[in-house]
Amino acid sequence: MIEPLHPKLLLGSLIALLAACSAAPPPAPQAAPSADAEAKLKSASDARGDLEKKLAAAPKDILDDCRMRGGDCLISLAERRDKVITQYYLNPCRELEAEKQNICIEQELEKKGERSELASFYETENWCSQKLLECISDFTNNAEQMAIRKRAQERRAEVEVAPESLIVQRAPEFAKEQRDFIHSILPPKGQAECEPMAPEVCEKKLTKPNAELDAELAKAPAAYDAKRALSLYASVQRTEADCTAPEVRCLQDQLQQYGAAAETDKLLKQNLSLIAQQQTIRTSAAPEPAEQCITAGVTQFGERIVGAYQAYAATPSTYALQKLLKTFVSMQQAQLWCLMPLTKGKR
Repeated sequence: MIEPLHPKLLLGSLIALLAACSAAPPPAPQAAPSADAEAKLKSASDARGDLEKKLAAAPKDILDDCRMRGGDCLISLAERRDKVITQYYLNPCRELEAEKQNICIEQELEKKGERSELASFYETENWCSQKLLECISDFTNNAEQMAIRKRAQERRAEVEVAPESLIVQRAPEFAKEQRDFIHSILPPKGQAECEPMAPEVCEKKLTKPNAELDAELAKAPAAYDAKRALSLYASVQRTEADCTAPEVRCLQDQLQQYGAAAETDKLLKQNLSLIAQQQTIRTSAAPEPAEQCITAGVTQFGERIVGAYQAYAATPSTYALQKLLKTFVSMQQAQLWCLMPLTKGKR
């Protein structure tokens, strides 16, 4: 008499079966690539290298415009990537952004020995690159478009040197400085919990404000609004600065697990306020004297800060964090006092 399968054995068999169904099939034995296939791959690879050099040499703003206006081939290329990833089970490549995905696909196809498919993928890339180069050529040969581009470039230069733009254009840099300060006071384990926003994610956030600014800068003289251009430029800079916000929130949440309390929150805000005041002065002060003020503060308080940090990182507590932040306040205040005379006579 045949005994029924034990429930645990049956469950184990089902799990194994499901795992086998979802996994990639074992690779088929690869035949040696033919001379024709190798020649095709070499030709496609060489052409790809030449096209990449031409695209790299193209004016970035014109290339970006062509990608936005005439980027149908980019959609086709994205569809081709999805098809290849699915067909060859290239799961490591699935969640990557476009440029990294291309590299991943190429590496995985090479590993699998799918050289004919790799050559075909290169040919699709080359077709799209050629379309973009044709768009760039059409743009540069169009006198009206080049005149609009020149006008937009001149206006952008005016916006960037306007007094209203001096502080705001450093907003991304200053936001990173404030983030770095919060990062620096956390113990190493707390620091490791927070990742910066991926560059491609930040770039995506900037797409709309950049497009609005570009549209304003390109307007005909009668329609151009210089004040609106300044406002849109400021919006771009603030949006880029905001790319640090998720990491800052994460770091502040981590502080709560390492001794933060009402009194330390107040000291943290005081430090960030002092840093912001320093940054405002640094936008108009001569760089060398300003840097000397910052360095002098670090020299004066550096040893005390290192000692306070080591004690806090070893045994995190509200008292240790409070002592560390108070030492930083003393340094930031000394640096600010040194910087303040550099603003005299400036408007």
